[in-house]
Amino acid sequence: MAAADSFTLGQLETAGGSPTAVLTGARVRGAAVEFLDRSSAFARFSGLAVGPGTGSPDGATAVVVLSAAVHPPVVSFLDPDGIRIEASSTARSRLTR
Repeated sequence: MAAADSFTLGQLETAGGSPTAVLTGARVRGAAVEFLDRSSAFARFSGLAVGPGTGSPDGATAVVVLSAAVHPPVVSFLDPDGIRIEASSTARSRLTR
């Protein structure tokens, strides 16, 4: 949600048009990293990373991809680096009156 709220106001299409929420990939990525940093998530989760799919494919949708390592008790001795998991989320901001 923080990434979707990182929009800037877009140009008005017509003289009486409404402003639009415009996202950029850099702003979405920056908002996601800042949120994770402020919440101390990087310290709490092993190998937490913002994935390369993070950004805004259409200028209106925020896509955040996170990955981290999990260490299940039974599997940890077989794979000490853990198992990578990935989660993806999409969100949009809509301006209303």
